[in-house]
Amino acid sequence: MQSTCSALRLGGLVRFRDRWQGRLASFEVDDDWLVLNLVISRGIFRPSEVKLPFSIATDWDDDSLSLDCTSYEAFRREIPPLAVPPKPLSAKTPLSLAGFRLAGALVERISRRAGHLMLSRGLFASDQRVVPVQDIAFEGGSIRLATQADALPIYRRDSELLQAVRDSLAAHPYLTADDRHSLSVEVVDGTAYLSGNVRTPQAEAHVHEAASSVLGAAAVRSDVMNDRQLEIDIGQALNAAGLFRHARVYVRAALGEVTLGGFLNSAAPIPDILRVAEAVPGVRSLDNRMEVVEPPPQSAPAASPQPPAEDPATSQDRA
Repeated sequence: MQSTCSALRLGGLVRFRDRWQGRLASFEVDDDWLVLNLVISRGIFRPSEVKLPFSIATDWDDDSLSLDCTSYEAFRREIPPLAVPPKPLSAKTPLSLAGFRLAGALVERISRRAGHLMLSRGLFASDQRVVPVQDIAFEGGSIRLATQADALPIYRRDSELLQAVRDSLAAHPYLTADDRHSLSVEVVDGTAYLSGNVRTPQAEAHVHEAASSVLGAAAVRSDVMNDRQLEIDIGQALNAAGLFRHARVYVRAALGEVTLGGFLNSAAPIPDILRVAEAVPGVRSLDNRMEVVEPPPQSAPAASPQPPAEDPATSQDRA
């Protein structure tokens, strides 16, 4: 699963094709928050800057920005920026929130529009927040926010969130080691995606609880399956396929490892039973322990008893 947006961080490292490095000093957006141009700086004591179109960016994240040009081409002004009225954004842009400064933006990879602005405060920018661009207004070159600082979501990069979710799962007092071992976690664009197997519905609820408690997680999406529900789902799938009329099958699940047992009169339905059970979401493996029991052979029907033959002498007496 790939991210749909990434952080364009002010002050972040800029890499050119010739591996020369600079820093992102500012960027420019239009009224629809489309990122138009980048301002790259180099040098410390006598820094120089160049404005480049954002269209030459090949990748960007919390750590760096990669450009499809050489530093020679850039600082020789061989790549002209977009000549449109922009809104410049930098760490010096005034904010309506005291103590905060602009730290960058979360930019969608396909549309290249900024969806959120990143704000930071504190020593080493330890407190980082994000605010949707819909809640922002430009007033005389400054940014005014329609919300208070404490109401802004905390921003943490995906790698930090991933470790935090794993730590929260490991520390939860009601999750067993087996439950934790059978879980998978992925974090994309601030959303935690959980998958895997646990033993009980209570454990499934604890997994969601632990992930949701992590600060900075925008949302939690869970595909975790508990064994009890998995057994029910497999039974319903076999019943819907009409396979129970061919066999008496029982289902047992242990962290997604499913055992099928029971008795059949013929081996013919077994491939269909296995196919249907294996297709149920949450099944990690399948162990077939069903037994074929041949029906007893049918014996020939007993002949009706014949009436005893009459004695000829008795017949003559009757006459």
